[in-house]
Amino acid sequence: MRVLRFFGWLSVLIVVAICAALFLGSRLPETHMASVTEVVPASEQKVWGLITDVSAQPTWRTGLKSVTMLPSENGAPCWAETQSSITMPLCADVREEPTKQVVRIADPKLPFGGSWTYLLEPAGENATKVTITEQGTTGPAMWRFVGHYVLGEDGSIKQYLGDLKRTAAQAN
Repeated sequence: MRVLRFFGWLSVLIVVAICAALFLGSRLPETHMASVTEVVPASEQKVWGLITDVSAQPTWRTGLKSVTMLPSENGAPCWAETQSSITMPLCADVREEPTKQVVRIADPKLPFGGSWTYLLEPAGENATKVTITEQGTTGPAMWRFVGHYVLGEDGSIKQYLGDLKRTAAQAN
């Protein structure tokens, strides 16, 4: 009897937690903006090469399993990134070597979308200031809850910049 009571209360607790997450997620806006700046210990050309050589990124980016090149759209290079459980098609709509790139999610059917703007500036000898700004959209309330309260809107940017800094430092 105690076991059944325990599982009954556990079920109630799980349902309440899911309802709370859905409620909190529904109160968040569908759009968000996050921006992170880091100084990377490498020249602009080296950093630009790491950012734009997408087929080599699975060797240095945490969680990125593979990259598949896709047909270009309106002259913009496109590729699909495969992470643990999702494949995300991307296109680089703007490339102004070696200072600016704008990449967008190229599948409107995903429960999230948006773009990332990469800005590179010199930051002294053999150092580059990199700013990544995400303009994102997230549809379902549970995805908004997880993105805001669990992962943080800037979580993927911080992970990317940490990987970029580590890779650039190893190359020097």
